Amino acid sequence: MYNIYLSISSNYHKPMASEMSGSNTTGQHTTGNISCCVAQSNITVTTTCKTISFYELYNKSSQASNATLYVTSNDIWSGRLGNQMFKYASLLGISRTQGRRMFIEPGTSLEKTFKISYVAVNESTKLWPVVKQEYFFHDKLMNLPLQNVKIQGYTQSFWYFAAVMDEIRQEFTFHDSIANDAAKIVREVYVKYNSSMIVGVHVRRGDFLTERHKRMGYGVAEKSYFMKAFGLMKSKFPGRDIVFLVASDDLKWCSENLLGDNVSIMPPASSAVHLAVLSKCEHMIISGGTYGWWSGWLANGYVIYYTGYMEKGTPLGNRVNRYHYYPRMWTGLGN
Repeated sequence: MYNIYLSISSNYHKPMASEMSGSNTTGQHTTGNISCCVAQSNITVTTTCKTISFYELYNKSSQASNATLYVTSNDIWSGRLGNQMFKYASLLGISRTQGRRMFIEPGTSLEKTFKISYVAVNESTKLWPVVKQEYFFHDKLMNLPLQNVKIQGYTQSFWYFAAVMDEIRQEFTFHDSIANDAAKIVREVYVKYNSSMIVGVHVRRGDFLTERHKRMGYGVAEKSYFMKAFGLMKSKFPGRDIVFLVASDDLKWCSENLLGDNVSIMPPASSAVHLAVLSKCEHMIISGGTYGWWSGWLANGYVIYYTGYMEKGTPLGNRVNRYHYYPRMWTGLGN
């Protein structure tokens, strides 16, 4: 019998590489879709490592059996679609690991985009205590007090929902009208370019170019990043007729810098339809922002991300932990 003793402090902000690994090496235990490093200064290991589940790590028996407790978001309206997706996914993961029920208020972009299951109105939430947490993963949200609570914060870490990946994918099923519009665009691209593979490209610029966002630390990917990413994709899949399908909030820049024989700019459509199109691509190249992150996650293929999105030493860079944000199997490139 193997014994493992974990001591996770309240300042547990940097697991060595968290994510979705099937390998098991010395100093790590791997649990299906989640791999947790146990060779950190705030985690003590004795004897050897045993494979344990995410639920064993974070469940408390007193909570796991109490399905009468609820958890919801205190600020589901804060942020656009990508931010709301992180909040919803994290709520679902937190509720499942603690045996709670979750819901969000009606009328969000989420509800208009996806066939989500957990929407309700409950006036009593005004009296519920608020637990605040920003961006990175923190184990306090996996050990909530034994009462109904509201969570406030962006909770931008896939660690929160690593144990319920399949359920999240089911929840983020697009409404039929959105899915049908997206499928039409994808079919037209395949036919026009006689392509055997579509690689989605999300180019986030827009408000990231403002002085305010620059001071915050939002980095913008340049042409050189996308050229390197295009080249890496071609080398990764030799012999495939690849077309790069670009979605962006700055189509003028994309037309001037990215267009080529195998590059197509996505036709005008809603952000929901564009996300659905990107989710249908085989692989993804993303720059910055949560919308781009989710396009990569939903596509579920080979993903290249821009390493300069959260610039070090800035307010954003200090608040967001990249070890919690990017899955380990994704590939990072700079400008």
